[in-house]
Amino acid sequence: MDRFVKLMNVISDCPSSGIGIAEISRRTLLSKGTTHRMLQDMLAYRLVMQNPETKKYLLGPKSMKWGSTFLKMQDPMGLLSKYCNDIGEKTKLYAFICRFQGDEIFCTYTHQPSEVRNSFFVHVGQRMPVHCSAGAKIILAYQSPDIIHQLLEKESLKRYTDFTITDQSEIYKEIQEARPKQIAFCEQELELGVTALSVPIFHKANQAVLSISLVGEHHNIESRKETLIQDLHAASLEASDHLMSMNSLSSVI
Repeated sequence: MDRFVKLMNVISDCPSSGIGIAEISRRTLLSKGTTHRMLQDMLAYRLVMQNPETKKYLLGPKSMKWGSTFLKMQDPMGLLSKYCNDIGEKTKLYAFICRFQGDEIFCTYTHQPSEVRNSFFVHVGQRMPVHCSAGAKIILAYQSPDIIHQLLEKESLKRYTDFTITDQSEIYKEIQEARPKQIAFCEQELELGVTALSVPIFHKANQAVLSISLVGEHHNIESRKETLIQDLHAASLEASDHLMSMNSLSSVI
């Protein structure tokens, strides 16, 4: 099982063009023979597929079906997607939802208005770096100190740009400041020229494992920051009130 998970992790992180067997073997530290045998079995079960021309491997339809089913379970009523769509259309910015489950924070839904032409770092299923993504930082702001410490300790604290904060004391300070303001920022920390704003969505009073975010070109966000923060807080309030009044997350959190 450990070897299978290693293979799936490497293949799921590969570019859209796929990944070759030699690179998979190198990243997983498995021999080429073992890697080849496992991939053949995975092909048979449609967990992966192979490009007939390049011979590179990609996730297959079976794994995509499992992933799609899992993501649908994160928003069983379609409630969160409604608020994500609404805020995206109102601001004409790329909007997305993040969720904390297990020991990971990941993106479960995105909305790209027709006016938005750029593609951004975040996509459905994307694991969010806890030290430098706004969507993760605002969720961490509502977790216990032990959980914050645990997640930061397991994070590589990779420096994506010159703006990425990698000092743990600075990250803790930023997370602590985010809670009373109910807003977190990612100002060119993941991509140069790109900024994101995130607010919590509460399922109980002062308890949040969900966030809703806007991302766009840095100068565009900066010129509209106060208005965007107000819009995000309004969306957060509506979504949180809706969730808490229905008490709908108790069965899935």
